[in-house]
Amino acid sequence: MLLILLLGTVSALPLPASAAQLVDRIVAVVNDDVITATELDQALQQSIQRLRQRMGRENLPSRDVLRRQLLDRMIIDRIQLQRARERGFQVSPQEVDDAISRIAGQNNLSPSRFRQALRQRGVDYGEYRERIKEQILRSRLRDQAVRSKVHVTKEEVRSYLARQGKGGEGSYEYKLQHILVTVPEEASPQKTDRLQNKTEKLLERINAGEQFGKVAAAESDGQNALEGGELGWFKPGELPAPVLAELEAVDPGHLSRVVRTPSGFHIFKVTDRRPMKSAQETQVKARHILLRTDSGRSESEARSLANELLRQVRSGAASFPELASQFSDGPSAKQGGSLGWISHGEMVQPFEELVFSLDPGSYGGPVQTQFGIHIVQVVEERQKAIDPEDSKKSARNALRTRKTRERTDQWLRQLRAQAYVDIRLDEQQAKTAN
Repeated sequence: MLLILLLGTVSALPLPASAAQLVDRIVAVVNDDVITATELDQALQQSIQRLRQRMGRENLPSRDVLRRQLLDRMIIDRIQLQRARERGFQVSPQEVDDAISRIAGQNNLSPSRFRQALRQRGVDYGEYRERIKEQILRSRLRDQAVRSKVHVTKEEVRSYLARQGKGGEGSYEYKLQHILVTVPEEASPQKTDRLQNKTEKLLERINAGEQFGKVAAAESDGQNALEGGELGWFKPGELPAPVLAELEAVDPGHLSRVVRTPSGFHIFKVTDRRPMKSAQETQVKARHILLRTDSGRSESEARSLANELLRQVRSGAASFPELASQFSDGPSAKQGGSLGWISHGEMVQPFEELVFSLDPGSYGGPVQTQFGIHIVQVVEERQKAIDPEDSKKSARNALRTRKTRERTDQWLRQLRAQAYVDIRLDEQQAKTAN
């Protein structure tokens, strides 16, 4: 049931007495919105539960430290939601249902059993649906603001393949934990030195015996701080060159030195390492219906029609190929909307993300791209070996993943800097103490 806890759900467990005294008090103003102490403490309980599972009760940072870290994350999330709604992004109830069905499947549960499991953990299903909806909105905003603008050049692909060597022999994938101390873009040399010294002291604390995850949760500016800095597995090409050069000299269980990148100073722990295997890629066979919005049909009309077509295929009133032949404005209409086998990197980002999120036999959408409004059917999925001698596509995907991650960090910092944020946490904590 780990995925249930990783999704940032809001627990319905009773609040501690200190939180009960802070009901409806404001701990942060974010543009024209507020975050209350009740919201923060409910989310704090959930974060503490997750960290206890990862690190044990004895390795948790103090509640005040975690509360401040969590408030920073909530502020960033709130700003993204505000921006998404300003731009008119919408998520239909069916899209939320589809996402929850996929999560249930990943937990080997039916949707009804999954809902029951949430209830047993004290999670309100309505609040859970709202959190999933918010995640989808933030993802769509990042698609538009970052992923759609990431480009990989032929020269970058050639350089990547040259570094990897033929077939990637001798290369490893790395499972990592991470601490980031961000450096503002306009930081003075003196401030940069102070931030580097801060990072060096964090490294000293870990080398002296403090648990990496505890330091990450308390001190890291990274997006995964409240997961103990856990990042998961990375292929070599998904890591910036200075980071990879450092990690290649680190054995599992050991720490890197402090590494500088444009986003700041980093410490990495290699928790595991495995040899690169013959590259494989996931491909899906899909169909789509495209409803253009540049020939007299409005976006709202296209969405309404797309939802009606989805209703028909889901109810069995019509087949997807039949509706594609009749309604689709795309060149694949004559083939019943068939797109054949699709690999990562071949489609525009919002469309690709939808396609690769669906299980075989399921439908999804509507999703908007520069071409119009789409709905999708995924027919099959397969794993296909990539010829090491012809791995440009794999290289391009790895580079796009790395660039997207780096630029997302920069974009989030810019988003935060542009927002009006008034943090009142210290004021509320002082009232509680008195």
